[in-house]
Amino acid sequence: MAITPETFKALLAHLAGAVTIITTRGADGQIWGFTASSVCSVSLEPPLVLFCLEHTADCHPAFLESSVFAINFLSSEQSGLSALFAMKGAVKYRETPFTEGAFHLPLLPGALVHLECSVYARYPGGDHTIIVGQVEGGSQTTAQDSLQPLLYYARSYGTFAGLSEAKAGYPNSNSSMQKSRQRLILDE
Repeated sequence: MAITPETFKALLAHLAGAVTIITTRGADGQIWGFTASSVCSVSLEPPLVLFCLEHTADCHPAFLESSVFAINFLSSEQSGLSALFAMKGAVKYRETPFTEGAFHLPLLPGALVHLECSVYARYPGGDHTIIVGQVEGGSQTTAQDSLQPLLYYARSYGTFAGLSEAKAGYPNSNSSMQKSRQRLILDE
């Protein structure tokens, strides 16, 4: 029994994800980029991350040709930028200021974190290409403590708020875990 694309999308809308804009440069120097929440870490040694890019994205050819890319982790103040880079067309490049990273990649000012990566591997993934990158460098904003990450959940933007265990009515999870560990040690 196959799941329909509509049902699949509706179910996965309930998976919260960090919002990023992934950028690269074409051989002619043109900046390319798109909004992605399909980013995850893969390995610590070597430091690898991956993202998935739809074949129909206007920047897909540039990411297939380029050997480097940057991942910009957006702050909650950058939802407009995320919406802009979710659209096709060149207007997003004309309206967006970029800085240049250590590896000459286009970086977005105000992003929480920048990762500069070299392409480690590319894999087919249905209607997407899975691109794995080795992190060659990175930086984070100096305003890290005052900014929150931009998140996407149930087709809406939001941000992170830590759970107040007392308000939520849950016992202190750390003390519960410590008691469980103590019981395991005593039972051995």
